Formats: sequence, structure tokens, C-alpha cells
Amino acid sequence: MSTTISIPTELEQKIAQRAASRGLPLEEYVREVLRRDAEAPSLDEILAPVREQFAASGMTEEELDALVEKERQAIWDEKQNKKA
Repeated sequence: MSTTISIPTELEQKIAQRAASRGLPLEEYVREVLRRDAEAPSLDEILAPVREQFAASGMTEEELDALVEKERQAIWDEKQNKKA
């Protein structure tokens, strides 16, 4: 398959620099970038197991917010104690 796209000159220059820094021809570099992007899981796919575990836990969003805030505060307190 062959597709032609127009891109701004500045972007083309950046892409060419990246390709050169990796020792790849421009077309090969662009194919690799597109392949990686196309094969990468979506954010929804990445988060699906976390969402399933959260739903199964029975925890409410408010309880989760409180837990996250408690842990955030504990980390902040720990960092402050190390500075002192």
C-alpha cells in the first residue's frame, strides 16, 4: 500500500533528523513510527484491567479519592521529613 501525505517543512526536517540520528532512511523511519503507533494499545485497553479491578472491589469513587489523597499526603510528609 502506498499513501502520500503533505506535512509542513519544519516537521519534515525534524522527522529527517530523527531518522538520520537512528541511521535509517526517512521512509523506513516513518514506517517504523507508524507501525509502533498502530500496534500500541489504546489508553482504554491499558486501563481496562484497572477499571475491572476497581469495579470488582466495590469501592466508591469517593473512597478511592480519599485513599489516593491519604497516600499522596503520606508521600509528601515523608519527603518533607527527609528534608528536615
